[in-house]
Amino acid sequence: MTKVTRYFIELMQVALGRTERLSGMPTEQQWYGLLQMSIDHSMQGIVFAGIQRLPSEQFPPLRVKMLFHGQAEAIKLRNETMNEQCVVVSEHFRKAGFRTAVMKGQGNARLYGELADARCCGDIDVWVEGGFEKVNDFVQQTYPTKEVNELEIQYEAFPGFVVEVHYRPFIIRNFIYNARLQRFFDKEAEACFGQNEPINWVTMRFNIIHQLAHIRLHLFTEGIGMRQLMDYYFVLLNSKEDREEMMKIVRSLGMESFASALMWIMCNIFRLDDDKLLCKPNEKDGRFLFDEIIKSGNFGRNDYAQKKRQKGLTGHLWMLLFRNLRYWRFDKWDWIMGPFWRIYQNIWKTINGFK
Repeated sequence: MTKVTRYFIELMQVALGRTERLSGMPTEQQWYGLLQMSIDHSMQGIVFAGIQRLPSEQFPPLRVKMLFHGQAEAIKLRNETMNEQCVVVSEHFRKAGFRTAVMKGQGNARLYGELADARCCGDIDVWVEGGFEKVNDFVQQTYPTKEVNELEIQYEAFPGFVVEVHYRPFIIRNFIYNARLQRFFDKEAEACFGQNEPINWVTMRFNIIHQLAHIRLHLFTEGIGMRQLMDYYFVLLNSKEDREEMMKIVRSLGMESFASALMWIMCNIFRLDDDKLLCKPNEKDGRFLFDEIIKSGNFGRNDYAQKKRQKGLTGHLWMLLFRNLRYWRFDKWDWIMGPFWRIYQNIWKTINGFK
């Protein structure tokens, strides 16, 4: 672990109240490295919150602190606007006769407590009840688009905001496990849609399974960053669900080995208490996973070698097949199921004229 990475982790821990100071004093060059790393992982606001809680003798140079401050203020303002927009989106679909539940994003920010305004926000992900045909018909009648995939439809009804309309919350690229995942979502649907609030939020049970599957799939496809892991930290911190019951579901979906690796990160990097973990951590797999995440950045943002390999047909084949052999420990079949799933989905999109 480089010194910049170590200080980055320590600043997260300071922001979370898990430690009080850095183990050393970064140089000015390392402070700029910390700024870049926080951008790569969409963690500028959280890292700045950590900086603010440091003892004064460990403050960064004023110019670096002001750069962090500017990023944090922009994140705060964006969060305020996104929270308002979630109400607008929910009301828009309610008037059209659809029940909705907001996933990830601002739903996760609600769990951050006093750090809520420090979370970098992205898209608005809304699960809309009704299934593909009904939801897609509504979207195409109002704001037609070809941007449709196996999960969601890009909805352009709200200028300045990316709204992803999910007709199903997520998938696993294994047809058997995916069928089980969809049954889990079907069982959780009424608890998510039936809250009768200005904004319906998905349940904590939903979050534990959905976001675990989300982190895992993005590791296999494009990479995942520390922001998504911090989201999961707050999901586990705030949830009261029975861990044994949740692990039965995790095992049924083939995610046990990945969960045990992620729990090592939750325990050793985020310092989450043992009673909040889903299962016993696996140190070997956890260290491997952590190294992959640090290298990748938010959705593969700073894995330049991977981006270079992705270009062209052979690059996509490498991504779908050979690269994922490295993740054998987390899924023994994704390296072959992934390409079959992609072929199936490309045929489906071609038939329907989607991009």
